[in-house]
This record gives sequence, structure tokens and C-alpha cells, in this order.
Amino acid sequence: MSFQVCIKTEKSLQQLATEIRELFALPQFKEQTFSDESYCQFEMLGLLILLHYIDEDDRDPEVTRYSYSFDMQAAFTEHELDTDEMEYRLQPYYAQLLTSHLGLDTAYHEKQKIGPHWQMRYHFLRKNPQWNEKILYGEQGWQAAVLATTPSAWRNMHPVF
Repeated sequence: MSFQVCIKTEKSLQQLATEIRELFALPQFKEQTFSDESYCQFEMLGLLILLHYIDEDDRDPEVTRYSYSFDMQAAFTEHELDTDEMEYRLQPYYAQLLTSHLGLDTAYHEKQKIGPHWQMRYHFLRKNPQWNEKILYGEQGWQAAVLATTPSAWRNMHPVF
């Protein structure tokens, strides 16, 4: 199981990693470098969370303004869990959580198989500036804390060799 949430922010990698660590009550992150690119790594309960900058050339066209990636990977491999289903449910959850609590614009992708080919599209989330935490769900004037914009169009995924 692994998934990626794209993040758009002006914050530094270290500031973003600190805020995510505090939000999820994670252990201290390790800042490391691979191919001259810094990334922050958290390890907890068989999960590996990587937070890193994405070079503009490596970003999908839909998310060119989203400079960071929040990747979660399962560190365990010997299991019989349906991790695809877990991934499909956790990815939008974490994107909404990061948007809601940290005020970040986030994007995550959805995939579907059409015949022998895969298609994907991105969903975009942003914090609702009109949200009032004092108005409870169901009360008059309630608005969602996170707003979803129209997803991108479906496009074919190109195989990676």
C-alpha cells in the first residue's frame, strides 16, 4: 500500500514536517538527502511517511503548482490485506485532514481501469474561508471546513518502464 497527497504551500520543508508531526502526534522525523534533494521521514507502526519537494519537471500537469508530496507506504509486505481498498479510502482522508487542520491546498489522484488501460484524474481540496468551527453540523449556517473543486478530466496513464 502506498499513496501520495500533493501539497501547495509556501512553507519550508522543515516547517511543514513539524506541523504534520504535531498534527498526527508522530515521532521526531529524520531529515535526509537523496540525490541532493532533502526529505523528511517518519516511521510509525509499520508505516513510512515521506515528505519531500517535487521537482517541477517531475510533477503531473494538473499539479504543477503543488511543490510538496506527502507519501505514505506500508513497511510490511507479508500480509493478505486488500491494501488497494485501504489506499483508496485513506488518500482522500489524509488530503482532507491536512487541508482542514493545516490550511493547506492539497490534491490526490483517483485511478480507474478501462479495458487494458488505466486512467487517472486529480481531486483538489482547499480550506473554506467561510467555515466557522462554532457552528455544528446540522445547525443553520453550517458550512464544510474543506471545499472540493471540480476534479481534473480523466486522462490515460502512461506506463513507466
